[in-house]
Amino acid sequence: MRTAVALTCFLILSLSLSSCAEQDKAAGHPWTPSEWSLIQSLSLENLPAATDSSNRYLNNPQAIQLGSELFFDKRLSANGQVSCASCHQPEKFFSDGLTTAQAIGSGTRNTPSLLGAAWNQWFFWDGRKDSLWSQALAPLEDPKEHNIARTDLAKLVLIDADYRQKYQALFGSPPPLADIQAWPVDARPSGSIEQMKTWKALSDQQRKAIDTSFANLGKSIAAYVSTLKPVSTRFDQYVSEVKAGKNTHLLNNTELAGLRLFIDPKQQCLNCHSGPLFTNQSFHSIGTGEMGKDTGRAAIIDQVRFDRFNCWGDFSDAPKESCTKLQYMQRNRHQLIGAYKTPSLRNVGNTAPYFHNGSKLSLADVLDHYMNAKDIQAGRADLKPISLTSTEKTALLAFLQTLNAVQP
Repeated sequence: MRTAVALTCFLILSLSLSSCAEQDKAAGHPWTPSEWSLIQSLSLENLPAATDSSNRYLNNPQAIQLGSELFFDKRLSANGQVSCASCHQPEKFFSDGLTTAQAIGSGTRNTPSLLGAAWNQWFFWDGRKDSLWSQALAPLEDPKEHNIARTDLAKLVLIDADYRQKYQALFGSPPPLADIQAWPVDARPSGSIEQMKTWKALSDQQRKAIDTSFANLGKSIAAYVSTLKPVSTRFDQYVSEVKAGKNTHLLNNTELAGLRLFIDPKQQCLNCHSGPLFTNQSFHSIGTGEMGKDTGRAAIIDQVRFDRFNCWGDFSDAPKESCTKLQYMQRNRHQLIGAYKTPSLRNVGNTAPYFHNGSKLSLADVLDHYMNAKDIQAGRADLKPISLTSTEKTALLAFLQTLNAVQP
């Protein structure tokens, strides 16, 4: 009798679970609770507001306006032909589509998209800057990018009547025009011997005034870039519709199979590409480093810690005790050889080529790299090769395309 009752209960429970599963599938929700929790964690709905305690002007409308004008101004370069938008082109999702950056000279790194950059914790592929405003300063003086000295940049902005008025309204009165006009041209704390000698010849007061205006311009550019938010995707819309209980067909069976692969621990995707930006904001070696040529994060540990424009520096608006990233950053160079920042996968189908050196021209090439043990182990790597059938590879590629920006 007890056996019959138990069997009846088992059958009722099985039918009930089967019914629930069928209802889930009918609602476009073929996921277990743990799978669905992982999927929701990737949704853009979970992205918090961008913040940066080291830049109190981040959300200031006047700073955003000034930063926008600076971003597109080609006068902010030695030859008057390069602006921030030369490499971060709006029509190309604020990237450039090139293998490596091309400005006044040829760079060695691929240009990342700026969409969502304000949510990064570290900047550049090697993370040598700890804030968006500090990052904005580096290309300006880089000989291969804008190649404009901070003295020339400060003079250009603070002497221009329109810029000077906007700068003053935002940051307070700049130095008198006569003092600014007396500043030498092409003076930099790093560069050629002549450039450094000219910089050292300035008084401490002059150098501080120039550095202050330089930092303020970086904060303005960062304020503008912080408005370049990640764009909603079909994946985000799918999550939203399923949460609302809608019978959605936004993702087809192949794309859903790819999503299932993406969240499968065996494929290792979520180890690095987690959260609403699809990045863990950390540094990993995936076998693309070049020993003796480009060792990635390992090469810049001291550079970021002693950067004059970092969170600890005199031009930061943050209390020093709040700069925990710098305090607790990984400093073991041996463990960071060949490590580069995990890029966001948002809009990934629109921002080829891939990797820090632009060495992979397609997402299929990227997956081939991760599947090839020889490629991964050619450099020091933090992961093992993944195994995908041709059908699984097609599915995973299809899912990645659902992360592309949906144009309004």
